[in-house]
Amino acid sequence: MTLLVAFVVSISGAVFVAAPPASADGLSNPSGTLTVECPGAKAFIQVDWKAGDRVTVRWRLEDTGTATAISPVLRIQAHDADHDGAPFIFPSGEPHFVLRGGNGHHEVGLKSDWNPDNIPNINHLRVQVQNGTTDQGTHCTEVREIYNWTMIGHKNAMGKRGIPYVLGGEDTPERPGLDCSGLVMASYNPIGNFPGWPVRRAVDMWNWAKDHQTPSKFYAKSVDYADLKVGDLIFYKTTDEAVGHVSFWEGDGNVLDALEPGTEVSVHPEGGLRNVRVDAFRILGVATVPTG
Repeated sequence: MTLLVAFVVSISGAVFVAAPPASADGLSNPSGTLTVECPGAKAFIQVDWKAGDRVTVRWRLEDTGTATAISPVLRIQAHDADHDGAPFIFPSGEPHFVLRGGNGHHEVGLKSDWNPDNIPNINHLRVQVQNGTTDQGTHCTEVREIYNWTMIGHKNAMGKRGIPYVLGGEDTPERPGLDCSGLVMASYNPIGNFPGWPVRRAVDMWNWAKDHQTPSKFYAKSVDYADLKVGDLIFYKTTDEAVGHVSFWEGDGNVLDALEPGTEVSVHPEGGLRNVRVDAFRILGVATVPTG
C-alpha cells in the first residue's frame, strides 16, 4: 500500500467538469453525512458504506464567498487504519475538483460502490475543502474525516460466527466465548482509530447511545426501524430489565448475535427472538483534522 503524497498540491488554471448531478434530495438513507467548510467554500458529503471496502459517495461543493476570482477546491481520500489510502478521482481524471462560477455556484457528483485499490477496509474518508487554488493563493483549508465503524464492526462480528455463548465472554483467553454485548465490544474495539466502548453491558450500551448522539469521533445515531442498514445495533427489552440484549441487523429479517446459553454466534431470523425492540442505533464517527 502506498502512502499518499502531501494533501495540498498545485492546481492549474484549467476548468474541471463536475460529475452529472445526482438527485436534488441526495441519498435517501445514507450511512452518514459530513459538512466541511471554511470562509468561501462548503462541501456536503453523504456516504453509504456498502462493506468494509466499498462506499457510495455523493458530494456537493458550493462557493459561499463573494470573490469570483477565488475558486473552492475539493479533495476526498479513502484511508485504511494506518492512513495509507487512495484518492477519489473526479470525472476530470484529477484527484481534486475546482469549482468556478462565483458566489452561489455549486456542483454535485455521485460515485457508486467506490472500491479503491489495496484497501481491504476503508477505515475513513478524509475530505479537504480549500478556498483558492495554489495559483490563486490558498485563503483557507479545512480537513475532516468520516469513519466506517459500522460495516467494519459488522464484518468483524461475522468472523466470530460459531463461537459459543458464554455469559461475560469477550473472546479472549481470560474471558473465552461471547455474550451479546461482548460480541459488540470484540467486534468494534479492535478497529483502528476506534476509541473503544466505554461500557460493557447491553443496557449500558443503550444508555450510552441515547446520551451520545452529537457528532464526534465516536457517537450513535438513532435509526428508525424502516431505515435499518446492515450492521446497525438493535436493543431489546427482556423479561428482567429494560434492555438486556443487543443484536447486529443483518437485513432480510435476520440478525447476528450471541443469543443465549447453548447457542453460538450466528445469523438467524429476528422473529425467533423472545425479546421486544426498544431502539436501534448506527455507530458513527467524525473528526476535524488540524491543518496547521
